[in-house]
Amino acid sequence: MANEFNIISEYTDETIAYNHVKFLNPSDNDFLLHLHTHDICEFLFLKSGNISGIINASAYKPTKNCLLIFRPRVPHRIQIEDATAYERYDILFDENLLANKVFYKLPKEVNLINLNGNNHVIDLFKKMDYYYKQFTGDDLKVIITNLVEEILFNISIILPSDDFDKNLITTHPIISKAINYINSHYTEDIKIEDISKHLGITKSHLHHLFVENLQVSPKKFMNIKRLVKAQHLIRMGEAPSNIYLSCGFNEYTTFFRNYISYFGHSPSEENKLPIERKFEDISPDFV
Repeated sequence: MANEFNIISEYTDETIAYNHVKFLNPSDNDFLLHLHTHDICEFLFLKSGNISGIINASAYKPTKNCLLIFRPRVPHRIQIEDATAYERYDILFDENLLANKVFYKLPKEVNLINLNGNNHVIDLFKKMDYYYKQFTGDDLKVIITNLVEEILFNISIILPSDDFDKNLITTHPIISKAINYINSHYTEDIKIEDISKHLGITKSHLHHLFVENLQVSPKKFMNIKRLVKAQHLIRMGEAPSNIYLSCGFNEYTTFFRNYISYFGHSPSEENKLPIERKFEDISPDFV
């Protein structure tokens, strides 16, 4: 059955985008459920539904009025647990453009915040629907940006530390160790055999655990890390031919092929694309 949904409000421009959507019959075939990255920050505020958020190797079980934080260039996805109607606000924003660098006031380890009981913060999301009906264009952009800043300022001062990440689901210990190893060595010319040897398990068992827990193979996960790092360096002004080795690729042709397959364009085209690319989810189908 096709995934039916109602868009309650939405706005997109070059630095911020949001939508409030209710999925009537959520489906695991939804493209956004694949592991992907953004080069900007994403907030997902859950109003209803039975979902999990996968961030790197960790799984989080948000309940009503929980906020999931997906940080720039970190692989993540949403997992639909059943056919319960799923309603959420989704906001993508360039965290570097917010007032007083407010995003960086959040502890780096925080990925989920339970906002139950904090009606002032919850009402800030509701205001997006109200202002959507009253304003358009730059006026709406300013209001949405200010609301995101206000949400962040309030989170940084009113929530006790024990509200952070308390819905973290126990992560498979081998997956956690594997991703820690990948995070430390993905810029080197390591192979999956090196990871499985380090963990003392077979390559096939490692593959099974990744697919079962993350819906992606360890090779693809490691390539995501490498390609996202390469994209970031290219956007910072580095030449593609100068950075592929430092991103873990031993041949430029392999790097070039994977880059096109993952991002849909060549490395040399990266800085020629419109800024709206920030809001495009990355295809999971690459070699």
